[in-house]
Amino acid sequence: MIAPPVWQLAAIAVAGTLCAITLRRQTPELSLVLAVVTAGLLLLRCASALRQLVGFLSSLADLAGLTDELLSPLVRTVGIAVLVRLAAQLCRDGGMSSAAVMLELGGVLAALAASVPLMQSVLGLLEGLL
Repeated sequence: MIAPPVWQLAAIAVAGTLCAITLRRQTPELSLVLAVVTAGLLLLRCASALRQLVGFLSSLADLAGLTDELLSPLVRTVGIAVLVRLAAQLCRDGGMSSAAVMLELGGVLAALAASVPLMQSVLGLLEGLL
């Protein structure tokens, strides 16, 4: 797996944070934009590792005889969790903690909705055993 070195991710995060702290005194809006850009840059640096991880999970699912309809909800749910966590923290950094809480609630509902096909498959399996 080709993951970016952790020191590179840490350097990007620290540099972005130091710049955001410096800007926060003069222009808080620009500081928030810099935080979003830094988070996006970090996410882009991890994209290739994420693609390889999804490919690996897909090959594992093939070996185990699992269909995409079972693996897809799991991958979607993890993606929703990561995205909501990142966006909620950005909302908190921008002083919108109530929006962050509502975003997290929406994320929970979206994750539950994404996992419905998986829960239906498990229920069908249990019905088959009874």
